[in-house]
Order: sequence, then C-alpha cells, then structure tokens
Amino acid sequence: MALDLVGGSGPAATPYEVAGGTGRRSRSWRVGSWGPNASLTYALDELRRKSRDLGRKNAFAGAAVDKLVDNVIGTGIVPRSTAARSVAGLSEEQAKQVRREDAAFRAGLQSLFLAWTDEADSTGAHDFYGLQAIAVTGMVEGGESFTRLRTRLLTDGLTVPLQLQVLEGDHCDHLKTDGTNRVRQGIQFNAIGARTGYWMRREHPGDGFITGTGFEETLVPAGDICHLYRARRPGQDRGEPWLARALRTLYDLDQYFDAELVRKKNAARLVAFIKRKFDAEGDDEPGGGPMGSDPADDEGVAVVEMEPGTVQVLADGEDVEMCEPADVGANFEPFVREAKRSVAAAVGLLYEELSGDYSQMDDRTLRAALNGFRRSVERWQHHLVVYQFCRPIWRRWIDLALLSGALKLPAGMTRQQAYAVEWVPQAWSYIHPVQDVEGKMKEVQAGFSTRTRVVARAGYDVEQIDAENAADNQRADDLKLSYTSDGRKAEKAPAAAPAQPDDPPRPNPPKEPQ
Repeated sequence: MALDLVGGSGPAATPYEVAGGTGRRSRSWRVGSWGPNASLTYALDELRRKSRDLGRKNAFAGAAVDKLVDNVIGTGIVPRSTAARSVAGLSEEQAKQVRREDAAFRAGLQSLFLAWTDEADSTGAHDFYGLQAIAVTGMVEGGESFTRLRTRLLTDGLTVPLQLQVLEGDHCDHLKTDGTNRVRQGIQFNAIGARTGYWMRREHPGDGFITGTGFEETLVPAGDICHLYRARRPGQDRGEPWLARALRTLYDLDQYFDAELVRKKNAARLVAFIKRKFDAEGDDEPGGGPMGSDPADDEGVAVVEMEPGTVQVLADGEDVEMCEPADVGANFEPFVREAKRSVAAAVGLLYEELSGDYSQMDDRTLRAALNGFRRSVERWQHHLVVYQFCRPIWRRWIDLALLSGALKLPAGMTRQQAYAVEWVPQAWSYIHPVQDVEGKMKEVQAGFSTRTRVVARAGYDVEQIDAENAADNQRADDLKLSYTSDGRKAEKAPAAAPAQPDDPPRPNPPKEPQ
C-alpha cells in the first residue's frame, strides 16, 4: 500500500504523477532498470549496423555525420606548444635569455611536429589531422573509435618513431566479459577500476570472410590505445552511435520519401485501368485485345498505347478508370521540416546546418543559435577529442622524440614542462566580419583579452604572427615601402587645441551679401 503523504482518506499521492507509474496514462509505461553498460551490451551491435546502414543510404544521416565532423575537426585541432621554464629568481638579463631559448625550443618543436604529421598514418593514406577526422567519424557513426599508438624502429626513417592506426569499435568485442579477470565489455580493469588493457581483434570482424582472421584477439596495454567515445552516463565504458535517437525517424522518413516519389511518378505517368467483361473470343487476333490492342505476349503482358489527341471508341463491355493518387497537399513541407528538426535535435545539430534551409532565420537569430551550437562543439572538442585523442598522442610523441634524439630539452627544462601545450581548433567563420574584428580590437584595447588569446582563437600562433609581421616590416623598410598595416608608422590627425576658459567669445563672421 502506498504511503499517504498528504493525509486524509483519499488515495495516496505519488511524488511524480506520470513517472510514478500509478496514473491512468502511465500504467502501460514499463521500462527496465538498465545499467550504463548492460544497456549497450545487448543493443550496441544492432545500433552500429543500423547507424552505418543509414549513413551509407540516407542523405540526412550522411549529412549529419559529415556536418558534425566538419564542425568538431574541420581542418584539424592543432597543437601550440607552451613549453617554458620558470624564471623566478633570475636577473632580468638571465630571464630574457631563458625566454629566447624557450621560444627557439618551441619553434623547433612545432617544426618537427609539422614534419611528422605527414608520417602519422600507419597506412600512409592520411596526415595527422585527417586521422582526427576519421576517428571522430567512427565515434559519431559507430559510437566510438580506437587509435593504436605504434612505436616504430629508428631504422624505419621516420621523423619521430611513432605512427597511428585508427580502428572502428568492432575491433574490441563488447560482449567479452570475464568477472574473474576483471574484463568488462572487452576492457581489462585492475583492482581499483582503472583501465589496464583492451582485448583487440587483429582484423575487423566484418572483414573476416576476406582475411579469415577477424576473430583473433590480443591484449593491448591501455597506454597504447586512445579510446574516443562520448559517455552519456557515469560509469559508461563504451560509446553509442550519435544517430541512435534518430534512427527510427530517419528510417521512416526515408520510407515516406520513397512512397511520395512513387506517388508522384505514377501521377505523372497517367496510369489507367481497363475494365471489361471477360470475352476470350478474338483476343488472340491482332487488334483483338482491350481498346484494339495486340494480344498479350508469352509472359502475359499486354500494352495499350495512346497517342496525343487520340479519341478512343470503347468496345461493348469496356471501361477506362484513370489512376488519380491522392495528393498530400500543403502538409508535406511542414511535416518534413519538423522531421528534420527532430533529427537535428537528436544528433546535436542545428536544423539549418543539417538541411541547408535558412529561409526562416535572420542574422540575429542565426547568431544566437550558432552561439549555443558552438558551445556544444567546443565541449566535444576539448572534453573528447583533445583529452581522449590528442593529449595521449602528444605525450607519447614528445617521449619518443626525446628518446630518439630528434628533440633535445633546454638545460633545466623538465619533461612535464615540455608537455605543456594548447590545442587550437579551426577558427569559426565570421558572421559579420567588420563587427567581429572591431569587437576583438576593443577587447584587447580595454584589457579584457590579449593578442595571444585573440590570435589563438583564430587558429594561429601569436609568435609566428609576430615573426611574420617583423619580416614584413623589415622587407618594406629595405624596399622603402610604406603600408598602413605597419603600426609603427600610423599617422594620426592632430587633435584640435582645447579652448581656454579666459578666451573671449569669438563673434560670428559677418554674412556675405546675397
């Protein structure tokens, strides 16, 4: 018997009418108490298959995946080294020398990393930033992706002996569970719940019929794997496809489009049905078929051809009924628009971004909508891609660069200081270029921001920008050129002298005669 929280002789009240399950409307609403991992254990395989199937066949599903990757990665999330030693306790001259050496170290490190990006892919098909896009595509479409960090030999001739291998989530069997050895969903854990390894298949199980080795497994240390996925619940070990909440809508919408296309096609074809009383006599003779047509062929197919302007006289017992499919009227476009909005909301996109339809939005509402969407993208960039993918790769790259001798630390710099880095995504495009640039200028002038932060948000390195400006100015000086972009030579109009309080008022000049 339920506890009566309000007193009286009436039925007991529940804290939540609908969710409590006792109301008339919610009696048929029965759900299981699935844990964050049990729910995926039984559904992940089918979710992946359906998500990838729609990604291949459905235009909006494919566009949703592409748009998410375009916004999260774009041309790439680029590292900007901030490695620096402490200058506390040093003289001014010593501090300047340390800063110059640190700047030279960062420049050399960035140059070395740029050279390595072309060698990053173990298959040689993409650069480092292309691998970022592939890894995020696997996460969005399949729920997760794994990137294996593969150390190479010095004799392989790489800039830094490290390459990356991006794998789909199917390489780690989510059904592999062993409570005795602390294996859950293909992931090995230690006694305190930290990940220590992944049971990885050597080949994709979907390609097993080609290679014959799709189900052979090996335990890979967790330090050699970057697991990129979005956890929607605390304690969730594997990721679900981002299209999961839109799969049913996308599938039904696809079927609806097909039905509407067939209806339109049939209406344009002028389909008709001939009704007549059965009379086999004369059907086998030329011209003895319906409406004077030839008899049916060996497969029983007969065709009635009608030329433009034909006035056909029907035989006794014949009647023609034209096919007139019902039109959906003005409801088609609003229905499809709302379906697209549902899909966009399910995957985290703006409707306008998914559909390309900006007809119902002006620049003010677009700016407000993009601000919220970009906040979500920045969360995915820094909480998922940077932390789960970029950060472990950068640390492994630094370690192997130092061990191989390709990189040397300045005297007194620790490895932890060398790890310091800021990952800079591709800059957002201006919505209103003049207003956006003026706003950034005023932020810096008012001290609300710095040139370093403004340049970083634009996707560039302020030290590189300064070096390029210095080179441009030096080249202009050598050629005796002057540009308004050179802030050293900015000419300002002289300000008018303020009036003195003791000055007598100036009389108005006399007007000239008309």
